[in-house]
Amino acid sequence: MSRESELHMRLVRGAINAIKADYNDVYSLIIYADLPSYGVDRPYAVGGHIPDVLAVDTPETFRVIGEAKTGTDLETDRSKRQIKAFLTHLARTSHSAFYLVVPTFLKARATGLVDDWARSVNASHVRRIVAPARF
Repeated sequence: MSRESELHMRLVRGAINAIKADYNDVYSLIIYADLPSYGVDRPYAVGGHIPDVLAVDTPETFRVIGEAKTGTDLETDRSKRQIKAFLTHLARTSHSAFYLVVPTFLKARATGLVDDWARSVNASHVRRIVAPARF
């Protein structure tokens, strides 16, 4: 496993932890994650992309998408398309949120990018949380 993929897996776990912390009072929270430890409980495609984390309650009253981006991945065209697709999807969902977990030094840059991308797809009303990784 490369250091980059190891870091990415740690960031995905950080996204899961941030979502769990913010939604700890939700009795019926279901989290799907693109990690080996989640087995078949993987997220489904959203806007043609599979998010790192997808969380919903049951019956569904909100939807959360979480992404993890490393320094080399944050500003790629693929990441931009992916995040814009997730924000577009969440803009059509009541009580939605988008979480982006990045290495600490990228928090300010990532916040600006996510805010710009949200505006560009009319998703400014989607709750957006950019969190630095806590390992």
